[in-house]
Amino acid sequence: MDDQGGLAPRPAQTRLLERYLDLLYEENSKLNLTRVPRAQAWTRHIEESLSLIPLRDWSREELVLDLGSGGGVPGIPLAIARPQLRMLLLERDQAKAAFLARCLDLLQIEGSEAVARDARELGREPGRPSADVVVSRAAAPPLKLIPLLAPLLSGQGEALLVVGQSVQVDQPLLRTCARLNLSAPELIRDGPVTVLRVRR
Repeated sequence: MDDQGGLAPRPAQTRLLERYLDLLYEENSKLNLTRVPRAQAWTRHIEESLSLIPLRDWSREELVLDLGSGGGVPGIPLAIARPQLRMLLLERDQAKAAFLARCLDLLQIEGSEAVARDARELGREPGRPSADVVVSRAAAPPLKLIPLLAPLLSGQGEALLVVGQSVQVDQPLLRTCARLNLSAPELIRDGPVTVLRVRR
């Protein structure tokens, strides 16, 4: 992955991404990490994750928080493609968080960590993370997810949430964002996934 925003992984990154998928599916029978068939894994897990990259200018050393990381999508593919980022994989399930930590170790992804915490509890703590970017895929419906991410977002931060095609910017969503001092949400539908963008 080049620093100009290209979406084609370099050979070394492709190998890491394939190794990540191997780890994901090796563990899937125990932890129910994904329902995507292995034959569709590259498209659904890798290409869809990397489609978030052109949506913003990713700065070196930004803290990116993958909320409800589950099996590590989109956080781990983004961390491999943009190694200059600091990735925090937030997953409340202890076993899944342990799997994520093992992936980071085996793939030698430096500057990233997996944390076994509930986002609601973490958001109430004085020393909570202040993320430049929050990403998430299918962790919860937007009306539930946005109140969880708002306390974890920095003063200039933004969230990129992969959502279902049926999601609309309706009045409940607008009211929720306004109540949390967030911008009006924006739906981006010009890529392989539908993304809901919310800014501080």
